[in-house]
This record gives sequence, structure tokens and C-alpha cells, in this order.
Amino acid sequence: MVINRVRLLVFHDERFIPKKWLYHGFVLCEPEQFSALQKELLRAKTEVGCDQNKRIHFSTLSSNSAGSSRTRTAVKWAELSMYKLYEHIWLYLFGVNIANIDYQFFGPSSDGQVRDYRIYNRFFEIGLYSACRYFFDVEKEKVEIIKIYSEERSLEADNPFLNYAPDKINQRQSNIIVRCKQIVHVAGDFSREKDNPECVDTINFVDVTMGAFSQAIDCTGNQRGCLEVAQKLFPVCQKLCESPYNKNSRYYKRYAMSFFPKSAQSKSQVIRYGIRPPDEQFYPSRTLRLYQRECLPGFEELVG
Repeated sequence: MVINRVRLLVFHDERFIPKKWLYHGFVLCEPEQFSALQKELLRAKTEVGCDQNKRIHFSTLSSNSAGSSRTRTAVKWAELSMYKLYEHIWLYLFGVNIANIDYQFFGPSSDGQVRDYRIYNRFFEIGLYSACRYFFDVEKEKVEIIKIYSEERSLEADNPFLNYAPDKINQRQSNIIVRCKQIVHVAGDFSREKDNPECVDTINFVDVTMGAFSQAIDCTGNQRGCLEVAQKLFPVCQKLCESPYNKNSRYYKRYAMSFFPKSAQSKSQVIRYGIRPPDEQFYPSRTLRLYQRECLPGFEELVG
């Protein structure tokens, strides 16, 4: 049997809804395709008259598209992900239901912060590993992760985030290997990113798509810009939820969502299954709340 080698760059960002959901978003891209991805994202900025060095951050898209170049860029990126970018990337959203996680398993803590970063790190690793396992054939493809880039954030001195996932994935007996020893932090703002400025737009793109998917699922706010981008990506989100394994879809094995766990996890269950939780606790579909009128009063005026 011929084994195909797939080399990947990984781009990551997260979204947190306190006491409800933690989302890890991943964009996987072959190094040979990264330049094309960069050009598409930059071209979109240029087409809508957005400064090339502007940060595009989902949570700050507060105005409508007629008044904000950032929102117009985010909408254009959403369109690109629907009709073009799936040719260059794999996109994976992993949602963790915090309410169903037993914090006691993640060690003692007086302030909760230690448990928070242990949970964050554990599910970052599970999310990245799950993405590679889903998109690539374990029997026919060997996956080599060359670099992992994640949006910069402050870390406690004893937080092992930068090397946790590479170490844990390499400990698994699988077709996936991480060639880098550490995750690379990338600022979401061009003015602060000196080492890897070529990665900023892609990190922002992960933030925008993950935010739009979360808005479509959770409907957590009513900012016009956020709603506009979520509306644009709603059909993709709907396809991924309603028919995640449709082989006729252009997004099959290119875009995916997964959520965990279905039911509350006890300490004994986590200990029993270790770093590989039971498969039946992962599920691909949730109810999309974006268009539920009871979810967002005044929705008709906002999007009409």
C-alpha cells in the first residue's frame, strides 16, 4: 500500500462562552498552499477598501457592512470560505460543553485558573488530533504537522501550553506526528507581530469563521457586523450540522464541526478513557439558534 505524506501548517484561535462553551478553531493548510491562502485573504481586504494592516476581529464587528471596512472584509472572507478557500484549507471547529466537564479531574485549585488552563490545553490537543484523524485516512496517509500557530495570549508561568499538544500528540500511536517542539504565538494585530506577520490574516480568519459559526449556533449577541457574517456562513454551518457526512458536498472532508461531551463526564470516566474519550461522546450536530426569534428579540429589525 502506498502511503501518502501530508505536510501541514496549523492555525488556531479560541472562543469562550463563560460556563457554557469553549471552542477551539483550526485551519490546516499545506505549506505549498499557504501563499495562495494569504493572497486570497489580502485580495479580499483590498477589494473592499480595507487597510492591509487592519486587524479583523469578530467580536468588534459592531457596524453594518456599509459603514465598516472590517465588517466588509469579514463578510468577504466568509464568502471566500464558502466558494473558494475549501480548495486550499481544512477547517475544524471543536466545541467543548463546559457544563458537562468534571473540573475535579483537572486537579486541585484555589482560584480555578489551574484547572482552566489544564482544560484548555487538554481539549486543544484533542481538537487538533481529532481534526487530523477525521480529514486524513489513517491507513493511507501520514500526517506531519510542521508548525502550529496560535493567537497570542498571556500564559501563567507554569502553563505548558506551548509544548503540551506537540508532546501529547507524539505520544499517541497514530499516523500523526508533530515536527515542531513548540506552538508559535502570533499577535492578532500587525503592529505587534514582528516575527510572523504573514500569519496574522490567517489567524484573524480563524477567529472570524469560528465566531460566525458560534454566533449561528449560540446566538450570543446582536452586533450588526457579527450577525451579518454569521448570516453569510449560516448555510455552511447548516450543511455541516444537518448532513456532516454527505460525500456529495463540496465541504466533505474539508470542513467539519464536532462537539463534546454529549453527557456529563465523571472523573471515573475520564480516568478510564485517558486522553482518548469515548467516541460516542463526540457529536457533529447542534441546534442552530441564529434565526430563532425568542433567541434574539428585535432580530427582524437588525437583519431586515
